[in-house]
Amino acid sequence: MRGMPTEPDPPVPGTRKIPIHRQLLGSGLYLHTIVRLIVALGIVGGSLVARHIVGIEDLDVSMLVALGMAIMAYDVATWTLVRPYRERQDSPEVLGRLTLIMHVSIVLDFLALTMAIWLVGGVRSPFLVFYVLHVILAWVNLTRRAALLFTALAFALPAALAAGDWYGFLMPEMPAGAVLATGPLDGRYAVTVLVVFAVVLGLLAFFLSGIITQLREAESRIRLANAELLRLSNIRRDFLHIAVHNIRSPMGAVTMFLKNMLDGLGGPVTDRQREWIERSLARLDGLSVFLTDMKALSDLEVGLIKAEFHRVEVGPLLVSLVEEYRDLAEDRKHELLLDLPQALPPVLAHERLLREAVVNYVTNAIRYTPEGGRIVVRAIHAPPIVRIEVEDNGIGIALEDQPRLFKEFVRLDRRGTPVSKVEGSGLGLSIVRRIAEAFGGAVFVRSRPGAGSTFAIDLPQSTV
Repeated sequence: MRGMPTEPDPPVPGTRKIPIHRQLLGSGLYLHTIVRLIVALGIVGGSLVARHIVGIEDLDVSMLVALGMAIMAYDVATWTLVRPYRERQDSPEVLGRLTLIMHVSIVLDFLALTMAIWLVGGVRSPFLVFYVLHVILAWVNLTRRAALLFTALAFALPAALAAGDWYGFLMPEMPAGAVLATGPLDGRYAVTVLVVFAVVLGLLAFFLSGIITQLREAESRIRLANAELLRLSNIRRDFLHIAVHNIRSPMGAVTMFLKNMLDGLGGPVTDRQREWIERSLARLDGLSVFLTDMKALSDLEVGLIKAEFHRVEVGPLLVSLVEEYRDLAEDRKHELLLDLPQALPPVLAHERLLREAVVNYVTNAIRYTPEGGRIVVRAIHAPPIVRIEVEDNGIGIALEDQPRLFKEFVRLDRRGTPVSKVEGSGLGLSIVRRIAEAFGGAVFVRSRPGAGSTFAIDLPQSTV
């Protein structure tokens, strides 16, 4: 039906959104290269310490150092390949390439670990437990089938070492002090170690499979919930646009007719009628402010406006704004001043929304300052931020009320003050807060009752 919000197009059948844990594969691989480098340095440094400080004479230091250097070599190659893809990836081709790199790197890590264990006692090595870390890595990053294959490989490699040791065709190095026993391998011990290791890997695979499955199902549910929230947000935004447009048109016509009546175009107007018309126009003016606020809320979909961010020169914006609102201030017998530094860097923002935020501060200062006030709009450069302040000498705000100011639909009790009859929607300052946060900034207020208020927006200066 015309004028009603439309729902987004349904997803194309057969397409699936890539899970987040897969999109983060590149950053995970990059982190693994750093960890692998630390391990390689640990192998090189640890073998030297073990030989020359701890006194393990039979340790084959040259082989361990060569192994550490080999690990560093393929680690550098992996780092070079994954470095361009550290950010979130959603390209199936890139993710396929990263998955292949992950498979190859895990196989190489298994082979390097097997070599290190062979150099330090075989199945009697205290480093056998490091297979478990690679199994966990596989379950977290890969599919169930790939993780099961790597779990089987983590058992097959030490089993091959045990068989070679037992039958004498692949005798491991036995550095005294690094392993508990250096004699021939007892078959019963080998069977016990392999059975225990198989049980540990089996239990680990069982628990990790359940946990990872639950996490990925939860991720899928969260993704669906986010998609539904986005759909509802789009409907809300479209409804607000339509509602504001459909209300503004007749409201503008009513305002025009009332002003024509006030000017006597429809005939003489009595004092009583003039009072009613002026009160109606004041109400319409309040409704116009409310509609402006509602439109700003509909525009504050950060995903939509962020693409429109650009360098905004704060100085010219404030000069234009002060000139535009000087007449309104003078109607209330206020003095509206501008205080700008000699040099002011630009900010990365959406110019119209930033202007609306500052206008909200300025109009509030004009409305909530008794006649004859002084209002100063200033900008301050305090690297790495640019601060925009609007200071007045109005009625001020109690300390206990200040934390509520930037929340939606907050109206403070002004009874007993010279501005008790000022109308408002209670949305203005909350919109300023949301605009500032959309730009990566913040808002705050300094005020004391009877001593005026200073409202400020802090924005990061542009670096582009």
